[in-house]
Amino acid sequence: MSQPALLGLDIGTTGIKAAAFDLQGRELAKAIEPTPTRRHHNGHADHEPAALWAVCVSVLGTLASRLEELAASPVALGCTSMAEAGLLLDARDQPVYPVIPWFDYRTEPQIDWWRGHVGADATAAICGVVPHPMFGMPKLMWIRDNEPDAFRAGRTWLNVADYAEMRLCGSKTTDYSLASRTLVLDLVEKQWSSELLDAIGIDQSLLAELVPAATKVGTLLSEVARASGLPVGLPIVRGGQDHVCAALALGVIEPGDILDSIGTAEAFFLARSEPDMSGRLWPDELNQGVHVVPGLTYVMTGTGDGAGRIDAHRAELGVDFDTYLAAAVSPGPERDMIESLAVDGQVLFERMVWAADRDPVRHLATGGGTRVPLLMERKRTIGRRRIEVPEIAEATCLGAALLAGAGVGVYDSIVEASAHVLAEP
Repeated sequence: MSQPALLGLDIGTTGIKAAAFDLQGRELAKAIEPTPTRRHHNGHADHEPAALWAVCVSVLGTLASRLEELAASPVALGCTSMAEAGLLLDARDQPVYPVIPWFDYRTEPQIDWWRGHVGADATAAICGVVPHPMFGMPKLMWIRDNEPDAFRAGRTWLNVADYAEMRLCGSKTTDYSLASRTLVLDLVEKQWSSELLDAIGIDQSLLAELVPAATKVGTLLSEVARASGLPVGLPIVRGGQDHVCAALALGVIEPGDILDSIGTAEAFFLARSEPDMSGRLWPDELNQGVHVVPGLTYVMTGTGDGAGRIDAHRAELGVDFDTYLAAAVSPGPERDMIESLAVDGQVLFERMVWAADRDPVRHLATGGGTRVPLLMERKRTIGRRRIEVPEIAEATCLGAALLAGAGVGVYDSIVEASAHVLAEP
């Protein structure tokens, strides 16, 4: 009898991954290829949709081959992606313009207009996030303002994961966690905000249908099955935003759970039972959204220079990672750098505790920074808290796979799916 496998596809900023897991969340196989990104002389960057899709098919094909070798049978597939990038499709579902990535801030003029004409507080009072160039709707506005022919041809705006799901099964939907990063989701009502859309002059008909994560949205098309080697009719299940899928896999599923993702940047993710629309979070840009777990919302914040500081300092000194960590045991610039990272992270963590409206909270950590012993020791000492470090390498793919399992009835609920993950803190 073949082993059942749940699949997750993650379209990330630097890499596109496909991974398969058993029903306890143990990784069976994976494939990864670089995300194709074009960088232009004017400072803009973009992703060609056809190139993104080709890599998706390639990694899924590699994964399918490895699963065949393992005698494992795919049960369902879920997709996740970077949150704020999206693309506009015409009436034939063909892209009319490349994907503008989240880190391309060409949309600053649109956000300046937004702040002046709609207002930062008025926006946050509806969607729980403060206007910023990274979000989805400023990108659509940029296309309207700078590529009018493309905009006139447009019929549907999709997030990147939404686009992948459309190519897989033909369905055009988005989930609430991805919609939370568009800047036009009514966070309380969980529907598109007609007030914000009217204010920025965008027709709601351009936006995809909102459905909860873990909704089965279709089955794998025959042409995709032929190209990838995956079975025709494989259930395709609605995934979510990459950070939120990772939080699900890592067990951040109860109010007061805080995830500290210590990568090149450092990001914090807090689970809440309901949004805080009092206005107290907005000055610190503690942005909110909808969790993939029913009934939960989240708060996110972060800094662009997390553990990447260590890599930059190490390169400046001309030493390798192990040499750097050995030097940090004694007083000196290496130890000072790690101390500054721990102190700055604690400032952000305490903001999240404040946003949680409760203490004690549960502190979990993930990412490359957790492999720096002195950093984790200092974080625990400064914060005077226990920090759990789940041993899950591909949390984002796993989160999408768990949603897929919940969507086809492998698990009774999304929370039960997370509980099946075998990870010792």
